[in-house]
Amino acid sequence: MANVFRKHEISLFGNYYTIIGAVEQQNVGQLIERQIFGDVSKDSEKIASTWNTSDQRGGIGVKHMDEKEDTDRVWWSTCELGHKGHLLLSPLVTAVANPATSTPDPVQMIEYNNAQYTAFGTGIYKFAETSTAFGSSLHTLQAAPTDVIVHKNKLYWACDTDFTRFDGSTWTNGNTLSAVQPCRYFTEWDEKLFTLDNDGQLDYSVDEGVTWVTNAKSNLPSGSFTSLFTYRDTAGNMIIYMGTKVGLFALNFDNAQWLETELTMPFHDFACIGANKWFDAAYIPNGGALIQYRTSNPAMASPIGPDLDDGLPGAYRGNIIKVIPGHNEFFILLDATSTETQTIFPAAYPTVYGNVQIMDSTGFSAILKHDRRGWKPVHVSGSAAEPAKCAMIGSPDGKYRLWFGMDNKAHFMDLQHTVQNPSELSDYEYSLSGENQSPWFDADLATADKLAARVLYHATGLSSTEYIKLYYGTDYDDDTWTLLTNSTFSDGQIDTTGTAEFTFASSVGVTFKAIRFKEELYRSSSNTKVSPNRRWMRLSYRKILTPRWGFQISVDCRKNYRFRTARAMLTQLKTDQESKTLGLFQFKDGTDTENHYVTIDPMKSIEVGAGKSRGVVSLHLVAP
Repeated sequence: MANVFRKHEISLFGNYYTIIGAVEQQNVGQLIERQIFGDVSKDSEKIASTWNTSDQRGGIGVKHMDEKEDTDRVWWSTCELGHKGHLLLSPLVTAVANPATSTPDPVQMIEYNNAQYTAFGTGIYKFAETSTAFGSSLHTLQAAPTDVIVHKNKLYWACDTDFTRFDGSTWTNGNTLSAVQPCRYFTEWDEKLFTLDNDGQLDYSVDEGVTWVTNAKSNLPSGSFTSLFTYRDTAGNMIIYMGTKVGLFALNFDNAQWLETELTMPFHDFACIGANKWFDAAYIPNGGALIQYRTSNPAMASPIGPDLDDGLPGAYRGNIIKVIPGHNEFFILLDATSTETQTIFPAAYPTVYGNVQIMDSTGFSAILKHDRRGWKPVHVSGSAAEPAKCAMIGSPDGKYRLWFGMDNKAHFMDLQHTVQNPSELSDYEYSLSGENQSPWFDADLATADKLAARVLYHATGLSSTEYIKLYYGTDYDDDTWTLLTNSTFSDGQIDTTGTAEFTFASSVGVTFKAIRFKEELYRSSSNTKVSPNRRWMRLSYRKILTPRWGFQISVDCRKNYRFRTARAMLTQLKTDQESKTLGLFQFKDGTDTENHYVTIDPMKSIEVGAGKSRGVVSLHLVAP
């Protein structure tokens, strides 16, 4: 390797030259300066770049964001995300005390005669609105119910080997009406009550369960059936659908046949369980996935579940066991304790190779909602490995509410009939606390370093008891959070309405390749009708590229040097410029750090013609 040691000497592509003047060196590895046109905005800084957050209506499920598409998404949240420019605590969920000591989990819920009825195991209890508690047991069923329906102003409970009917005063088992009627699922169609048993036999009654007529019989194995509901066929007529562990079947009532639909699935213990319709589509669960099924011609099935994009955090993954239609959104009940067993069905399911256990009973069950824009959590179980089994929406005693069973209790949450900004409602009640986690943000430049300088954070509705804590994490460390503080909020509790500014690492800044934020919202335990309200957040940062050096030199080719003619040196420089490889450039007799591999940008030369070619060549060298 050549070394330069003479004054005004350089080595380029292995050849020596003399230069006129000094070597001009500069860092050319920089981004193009931002150009600003028109009126300025909060993104108009010429030096710093910004990441602005004020809209989370796209919902959860993005852990690593695409800055062009995911500006309104978060990774996980237990806050209210449905209002642009507002991040609030979620609606208040009230747990109702169990009606008795050691009561089993609630397994079925329904509204009947303007009252809410819940089955805790085999016991049936009625909610007393004025006392916000359940009364004493009304009846004990022959088995824990698997379904419940109101038909012709009577209440029917499916109890596997039979059913029980309640007319508002009298409880009657099916075998006392006529004969034992095995019953797992109910639906109502054409003013008839239909029931499907565990063996796939569909029966119907026209006289309120007194007599039953057999209809279609599935040839799938016993225990393959997961739901029964009504939805439209391709002609627009309402028909009955049967959910199974291998897909969806449609009823041909006149011919008493189950017809396979386009929606077939690999075998799954929880396929189609709790399927239901909402407006113009049916929603079919398949484990943690959810299929939107439209019977337009042709029928269309589209994935829409919370398993899309980056899915859910591992602690909240489970099986969807119920779809609950509402006014402005529909809800799903996610049971994190429902496990699958590894089973092979070579005879019963000739196209199925088996079923693999994918879930442990260690997660947190949850209620999620979808408003045609994205998924948003409603409530998460307070403890891990607690099942979720039932849910309903109704208005017993004129209170429009979502009811669900979780943590061994019944819970309810008030719902809105029309979408309204909760910050404009004086009687809107909020949960006690909430958490909101942003996706990982890398400024669409994953490999380059960025320098986080400051955060501007604007929130309203703050006080000594309503406050927010803001944390950040860097470089894909999922376990470490750093609380942001400043001289005003030295404990990290942002409790004064307005815009707060935080710097990183005592104003030195924090270098990151990716960064994310976590917000914790808290309210007073004594006032359910107040909430902190984060309006917007802005991170200011600089993109820092690795230095790439450029050099400006003037090569003296007016005379011979080191046994080479001026003409030969000019010719060599032109040849080196056309080279498709990098060449070594040295201008100091130093260490390897002074060795630069460069290309020659278009060069300019001033040459003397005639018999002897000579001149001065201006070169721009770049080390990419």
